[in-house]
Amino acid sequence: MKTSPSVNILHQTRISPSASAADGKPRQPLPLIHFDLLWLNYGPVERIFFYNYPHPTSHFLHSHLPAFKSSLSIALSTFYPIAATVRRRSDGHFEISPSDTDSVSLTVSEYVGDAADFLEISGDHARPIEKLVPLVPFLPRSRDAQPLLAIQVTLFPNHGLSVALTVHHTACDGFSSMQFVKLWATLAFRPESVAQLPTPVMDRSVIPDTRNLTDQMEKAVCDEKAEEKNVKARISSAVYGETFTLSAPEIGRFKKLVMGRAAEKGIPRFHCSSFVISCAYSWICLLKTCCITDGDGAAHLAFAVDWRRRIQPRIPENYYGNCLSGCFVKAKADELLGSDGIVVACAAIGKAIEEMGDDVQESLDRLVERLGEVAPWRPLSLSGSPKLGVYGIEFGWGKPIKVEVISTRETGAMAVAESRAGDGGIEFGVILPEDELKTFAHHFAAGMDW
Repeated sequence: MKTSPSVNILHQTRISPSASAADGKPRQPLPLIHFDLLWLNYGPVERIFFYNYPHPTSHFLHSHLPAFKSSLSIALSTFYPIAATVRRRSDGHFEISPSDTDSVSLTVSEYVGDAADFLEISGDHARPIEKLVPLVPFLPRSRDAQPLLAIQVTLFPNHGLSVALTVHHTACDGFSSMQFVKLWATLAFRPESVAQLPTPVMDRSVIPDTRNLTDQMEKAVCDEKAEEKNVKARISSAVYGETFTLSAPEIGRFKKLVMGRAAEKGIPRFHCSSFVISCAYSWICLLKTCCITDGDGAAHLAFAVDWRRRIQPRIPENYYGNCLSGCFVKAKADELLGSDGIVVACAAIGKAIEEMGDDVQESLDRLVERLGEVAPWRPLSLSGSPKLGVYGIEFGWGKPIKVEVISTRETGAMAVAESRAGDGGIEFGVILPEDELKTFAHHFAAGMDW
């Protein structure tokens, strides 16, 4: 039995894509296109699903692990690129390169200490992120042969378990990652429902590249100073994580107030969705906690936008890979921190979304450089989306009681998901030094009286 801080490793294996599920079709390499190359220098996404599991460890090992592994193998056959590696071809271009020896690391571990700590570790309240790190599998980083996925199950005997995935972003974005997990979970829990799930589309030719952006992006990310342009956390000390939720009624109340105040101030109508409201509210709370501005006194916000339903001509909605570009927002910090700050924030975010249009080529042009231009001002960035449906993942133990993204400790982003209450609310996972997190929580609670 191997030991890691806070966990004992009970079982380690590698799971290969099922040969029987591949129908004998060769697994084709996938070139990294502009959407994929953007993420080449970023670290992987670490997402943890927590489930109630009132059974001993032996019950999981004997009753669930075999189906857990076999269903994973079949899912990997359908989503074969995530089991492969990113390599650089002889012509210098990058691709996801499948082989007959592809496999994914699967670790099963048991929590060391009082298993009742499960509620503490999986809670919404502030707790040290170092308690969650041992639950996440390590994924090596290599420019020569980059693996794309590792999985770890950690058991808290008679209390709960966690399923953690570490996914390199060049493999896919959150939408495609969740497509894979949904198939895997369905195979494990309701295999008769698999036929209802859409088949992923791997064909890269459906994505237009009229401006030769793939070559531009490849040159940008291979530049020796490329990683300096990444948006990173300014956090260096021990950090804590806490989850904050805006319920659907709260969002609705804010939306009514924002639109009413905007009309009073003569601000033209703008896109004002639940996402815009929640994003604006969290942005202001963070600025009140630690306000970082550029030389013109402006605060910055950047978030990813899924282009699957924006690209013209339309592409399949179940396109597998990355299909994200950036949306950049800025506004005067003194206005954001004023009495009508949430109106200013919502108007700026809504207008930025409206101005994106449907020209993906324009959106991606010089994207790495634009990220580098705002990186010094530590913009608020977001990871995830309330549209991913993370709380719908069932392996047979009920729905998750909590889903946590902890890789944001490296980027400084807020993790975004739909509310587990299923009421249309939105959750934000925030990671900050303890004192700053307390300040953020104070402003988040106080702002409800606006």
